Amino acid sequence: MRDAESLFRVEDGFLVPNEASGNPWGELTGGGPVAGLIARAIEAANDDPDLFVARLTVDLMRPVPRAPLSIEVRPLRTGKRLQVVRATLTQDGTLCTNATAHLLRRSDLDGPEPDTSVPFTGPEGIEDRTLLPPELGLRWGVHDVMRVRWIDDQSATGTSRAWMSMPLPLLPDEPLSPLSHVAILADAISAASPVGPLFGPWINTDVSIHLHREMRGEWLGFEMRRDVQRTGIGTAHARLYDTRGPIGTAQETVMVNQLG
Repeated sequence: MRDAESLFRVEDGFLVPNEASGNPWGELTGGGPVAGLIARAIEAANDDPDLFVARLTVDLMRPVPRAPLSIEVRPLRTGKRLQVVRATLTQDGTLCTNATAHLLRRSDLDGPEPDTSVPFTGPEGIEDRTLLPPELGLRWGVHDVMRVRWIDDQSATGTSRAWMSMPLPLLPDEPLSPLSHVAILADAISAASPVGPLFGPWINTDVSIHLHREMRGEWLGFEMRRDVQRTGIGTAHARLYDTRGPIGTAQETVMVNQLG
């Protein structure tokens, strides 16, 4: 595995993408690593452990080059029960990515235990594969680094299912937080959804995750589907699980990637 100590490194106060964070389309940074980096910055700006990032939406406004990056986080709303923050990722003064997050205060409720079942088999005993088929000959990057254990791959009808895990940290010697882990992997749902009768190839212009608890363990389970039209525009959806049960959902806006 090349350049695989971490997805990013720090140089002169900037966050610099490593080759392991790359996407398959060129000398660019993958949307998942970008979303994970933004999640990290939002968590670092939050000094209240009882506030939980329940929603994170990352708008992938421009391609992110493999060049020094900066992230700024500022509050949009402060409060005891709900806070909203904005994070911006820039490269040499150009806004590449805009994100907003809702931080909600946790509560302890009485009542029945929620459903904790996972509607497909766990990751144990399934061989590691890649997100995208190697025979496509795409540029090496984060889609090759992440571990994917397919149950029903992109050839499935209607719904695909897989367990995914990111073995690398965002930065050297810094453990990957559950939120950053989910943000990195959730970007994969369009690529991992069933191909279906309308083939793009598709790219996503955003990634949005809605969570009701933290991911536990190293594996995130996905049930994925893509709904698209002949307009070349659609959506990708996923239910998210860890090995203990449901943790939330993820959504993306997708469009045909017309090269050239």
